[in-house]
Amino acid sequence: MISMTGYGSGDSESNEFTVKTELQSYNHRFLDIKVKLPSRYQSLESYIVKKISNRLSRGRVNVYIAFKQTGERYRVIINEALAKKYWNSLNRLRKVIKSNSSIGPEVLINLPGVLETSAITPSVTGFKKQVVVSLNQALDELISMREKEGARMRTDLSKHLRALNGSLIRVRARLKKKKKELKEKKKARPSGKSGGEKSGVANVQEESSRLESHIIQFKEFLASDEPSGKSLEFLCQEMLREVTTLGDKASDSQISCQVILMKSELESLREQARNVE
Repeated sequence: MISMTGYGSGDSESNEFTVKTELQSYNHRFLDIKVKLPSRYQSLESYIVKKISNRLSRGRVNVYIAFKQTGERYRVIINEALAKKYWNSLNRLRKVIKSNSSIGPEVLINLPGVLETSAITPSVTGFKKQVVVSLNQALDELISMREKEGARMRTDLSKHLRALNGSLIRVRARLKKKKKELKEKKKARPSGKSGGEKSGVANVQEESSRLESHIIQFKEFLASDEPSGKSLEFLCQEMLREVTTLGDKASDSQISCQVILMKSELESLREQARNVE
C-alpha cells in the first residue's frame, strides 16, 4: 500500500550548471502532474510527465525544476563586419579633415554594436541529461516516503477494520439472540402473528452478510501491493450503505448502538482510503 502524500528531491551537476528537482504529491482522484520549468526548456514537460506516469498511478504531483550556472555565464562577441565599417569610415574622415592621428582598436571598442554580450545557457539536450538524473533521485525519494506512509496507513486501516468487524460480530450475535427469542415466542403462542418481525430479522441478516463480504474484500486489498485506493473508497461507500440500511431495519437499541460505532469506524476508513494510491 502506498500513500499519495510525499516529497522528494534530487540534484545533478555538470561542469557548467547544476539542476535541482523537487516533487510534492498530494491525494487526488486521478494522476495530475503539474510541471514548472525554466521557460527555455518547456519542451521537456511531456517527457517529464511520462517519466513520472511510469512510476506513479494516482495523486496530484507538483514538479519544480531549476538550474544554476556554475561556469561562465556570458560570452563576448566582436561584430567584425560592423567594426570594419567603422574603421573604413573613420579613416575616410581622418583624410577629409587631414588628421595625422592614428586610429586604434580601443576607439572601435567604444562604438555601439562592436562588442556584444550574450548569456551562455545549457542546450536542451545537455539540460535534459541532468534532469533525468535529478528526476530519478527525486522520484526514488518520493516513492520511498509514500511507501513508508502507506505502511502506517495500512496499520491504521487494519485497526479500524477490526473494530468494524467486531461491531458486526456483536450485531450478528444480537440477531441470533432475537431469532431465538422469536422461535420461543412462536412455540409459546402458535397462533400468534410474528411473520413481520421474523422478516425484519431476515432482511437485516442479508445486510450483515453483504457487509461481511465487503470487509473480506477490504482485507484483501490491504494485503495487496497493487494500487487500490479507488477500490477502497468504493467499498467504504458500499459498507456505509449496508450499515445505514441495517440500522434503519433493525429496530433494536443494541444494534443501533453498534451501527453508530460502525459509522464512526467507516468515516475513519474513508478518510484514510482517500489518501491511498
